[in-house]
This record gives sequence, C-alpha cells and structure tokens, in this order.
Amino acid sequence: MRTLLITNDYPPIISGIATFFFEIWKLLDAETHWILTPKVPGWREFDRKHSIKIIRHPAVQNPGEAGKIINTTIQFLYAVSLVLFRNIRRIHAGQIWTSGSIAWMIKKFIGVPYLLWVYGGETQKVYMKDKFTTFWADRLLKDAYKIASISRYCQKEFLEYGFPEERVPMILPAVNPDIFTPGEPPAELRDKWKLHGRKVLLTVARIAERKGHDLVLRALPEILKHHPDVIYLIAGKGGDKDRLLKMAEQLGIQDRVLFCGFVPDEELTDYYRLCDIYVMPNREIFDSTDSIEGFGISFIEASACAKPVIGGKSGGAVEAIEDGYSGWLIDPDNPQELAEKVIELLSDDELRRKIGRQGRERVLEKMTWEGRAKEVVNIEV
Repeated sequence: MRTLLITNDYPPIISGIATFFFEIWKLLDAETHWILTPKVPGWREFDRKHSIKIIRHPAVQNPGEAGKIINTTIQFLYAVSLVLFRNIRRIHAGQIWTSGSIAWMIKKFIGVPYLLWVYGGETQKVYMKDKFTTFWADRLLKDAYKIASISRYCQKEFLEYGFPEERVPMILPAVNPDIFTPGEPPAELRDKWKLHGRKVLLTVARIAERKGHDLVLRALPEILKHHPDVIYLIAGKGGDKDRLLKMAEQLGIQDRVLFCGFVPDEELTDYYRLCDIYVMPNREIFDSTDSIEGFGISFIEASACAKPVIGGKSGGAVEAIEDGYSGWLIDPDNPQELAEKVIELLSDDELRRKIGRQGRERVLEKMTWEGRAKEVVNIEV
C-alpha cells in the first residue's frame, strides 16, 4: 500500500515539523512512502543527499494570500495526479488547513482516506474565528480516518473535542542520539563567543514570545548575584529580538546576552555541548496562531547531549522533559523559580552531570526515531 505525505514543512525548511517528518520518513520504505512538498531554496542539494521518494512541486516563494492560493492549487493538482496514476492508497496531511483541505477533496471525489497530523491549538477560537472556519475545521477533522497528535497535551485537546482515543494516536518527536552526543565543544567556538571561564545558559529556538526568552532575561539579575560569570546564549532568529534587546538594556544585562543568529543543523550539537544548562521556559500565548509548544524537540536534543534542561509547564514540554529526572518544569511566568533552579544546578556540578546523564539515558531508551517510524507504520493499518 503506497502512502503520500503532503506537507509544506519539509527540509531544507527549518522547523520542528520539518525535522519530525524528515527523520521519520527517511527510515520508511521509499517505495511505499512518498512525500509531496514545495520547491524551496536549496531543495536540489538536500534531495540529492537522501534516498527518499520526494516529489517537489513549483511554489511561489514568500507568498501573500494570492500566492498561497496558487501554491495550494498546484499542490492539489500534483496530489490528484499521484493518486490517480501512482497507486496512492493513503494520504498523510501534514497541516490541517492546506494539505488537510487537499486530502479532504481527494477523499470526497476519489475515495482515498487520509490521516491528519495535528500539533495543538487547532481547535482554538483563534483558528475557528467564524462560522465557516469552524464548520470547515470540524469537517476536515471528522472525515480523517485518524488524527495523529505529537504529545499527550495535543492528544487531550482532540479527545475533549469528542474523538475516541483509538482515532487519536500519539507519535512523540524523537532525536538521533548518534548525532546529538555528549562531548567537548570546539575551542574555536568558545573563542568565537568569548566563553572561556564562563557558565553558559542556552536557548535554541525561533525568537518568539511563547519560547520564553524574556523570562530568562528577567531571571538573569538574580542568577548573576550568585554566579557572576554567566552568559546567556540565544541561537535562532525571529521577530521578538528587538523587544529582548531593549529588555536586556533596561535590566542592565546587555553584556551577558549574546544573540548568535541562525545555527545550521550541522553545528547544533557543538552549541548544545557549549552550554551548562539548556533553558526554554515556554508558555502559552492566548488568541494567537503561534500559541503553544507542541512538544519542543530542542529539549531532547539537549538531553541527548547530556545537558540538564529547564522548560515551562505548558503544552507538550511536559512530555519532552521528565520533571526532576532529565530536568525541571517551571512556572513560565515566575522568573524567581527559574532563577532558583538555574542557581541550584550551577552550584552543584555533580547534580548537573547526574541530570544530564539521566536525560541521555532516557533518550536512548524511549526517544529514538527508529521507534517512531515503527509507530507510524502501525497507525496506517
């Protein structure tokens, strides 16, 4: 039985969803598990490196509303052609509104069933903002033969929406423990950021309000009273950077906060190795389409590198972090609690090593992509 994953998030696009699909689909049988995704800058070089069956369709880059309609129409035509002429018998829709709508139309007119991937928040009012979108989202969800969630938090949302548990399987994200490994970072990386003799806090994430960078900034003055050698390293890009720069200046800690910009995948392990604690106190942002952390792959990447992690008690982070074992979950609106946990870890080298070691053991036991690929195959049955 040949399946087709339709997704707009796929490498070389950088996102948690793109990583999730790539890491799983590269382990599946390429003859029976195909991918339909747009052509984006760098796609040729990426596809040459991997033996995955990827069909790339033309797409308007950085589209406005008209461009999005064009891209969806092209994707629909490609999907219909593959279903009719390439023996596609199941569809995985990577996003509810675009590929979900395409999959629904194919089911309606051709009869091929679809599975819908969800990441949390899809049933919130910010999406279902009027009668039509409420009706359409309800239709897309109810006509899917299964709704695959990426965390218990996400699964719970759809159970409360009214679906039985057997229709909402959970496939947690994972990590490659052969790539993300403990070790010393290159000396030149410490030189680059002038980190010799420093304690390093690290966040690897898009710079957005729900990631909680600002909570780290608010906690830093208290942390610096106990550990004046601390530097906070922010790896990533995003629209919240200017606000954070102003906040750091107001708090008088601008010389303790370093913005590294985008870090390519091949350098991520070295950045995790560079830090003493990985921290991302994620929170929920209400009335936003960027409302919640579906899981937080960076937490388990850091754990795989044997680093203690601190996240917010919000969304899927409660699955990514085993509280008190691989790290801590804190109130994402309480800078004092965050400061206390960071101070405790920085003050106790053995505790820091123990929590990091336990985090890696947890990854090796429960959070590998090979296990997730088997789960994906099972939900298609």
